[in-house]
Amino acid sequence: MYLLLFTIVSLFSSILCNVPGSISLDEYSFDKIVPRFDTVLVKFDASYPYGDKHEAFSIIAKELKTSNDILFAEVGIKDWGDLENQKLAERFGIKNKQQWPALRLFVKGEDEPFNFNSDRLWSADEIKKFIREHSNIYLGLEGCIEQFDKLASEFSAVSDKNIIIKKAEKAADLIKNEADKKSAEFYIKYMYKILEKESFVEDEKRRLKKIITEGKVKAEKKKILQIRSNILSSFNPMKAEL
Repeated sequence: MYLLLFTIVSLFSSILCNVPGSISLDEYSFDKIVPRFDTVLVKFDASYPYGDKHEAFSIIAKELKTSNDILFAEVGIKDWGDLENQKLAERFGIKNKQQWPALRLFVKGEDEPFNFNSDRLWSADEIKKFIREHSNIYLGLEGCIEQFDKLASEFSAVSDKNIIIKKAEKAADLIKNEADKKSAEFYIKYMYKILEKESFVEDEKRRLKKIITEGKVKAEKKKILQIRSNILSSFNPMKAEL
């Protein structure tokens, strides 16, 4: 039944919305659709959205358009005429156009949706991190390795962290690809840093974010810093099964 519903929604997505992989919802269809899926990411925005934030959402929706794990949806709001969907937005704390666009992640079993805070970077990778943080969906980020993401998560959850470091070092020795090998080295480096300083992950995230957003760094350097930030985001215990 779930697969059938997803297929029907997917078939109409190109008609209902301009973003491939996303559907349009309104105050009449919202409660009929969202509760039927395990995970739904909804963007509340102007009826005719544009700009970098809309583009970041579009990239992820398009990339995951064939995924059965998550549904992407948009709610177009009008602040003129009949004020279409304004009450629906207010229901989730979006009270004026200065808050547009706003992301809400609906996860089955949770009483309230998760809010993509305004202080986060609006980028494809950050939206992926947001989804990973609050669901059981694995989304690979640039520069990350799924095997090492799992080890990083396990490292964060166990008391004897040296066991995980040994596993990571052994796995790194088997890697042939140079880019992956470099990434693996950062996972291991961060594990040792966390052993030295418990607050390392959050401190380093803040430092990297400041350089990426405020520092005058070249595009190539910024990409490397973003990869490091992506790897750091893996150091969180796995979310418990719902």
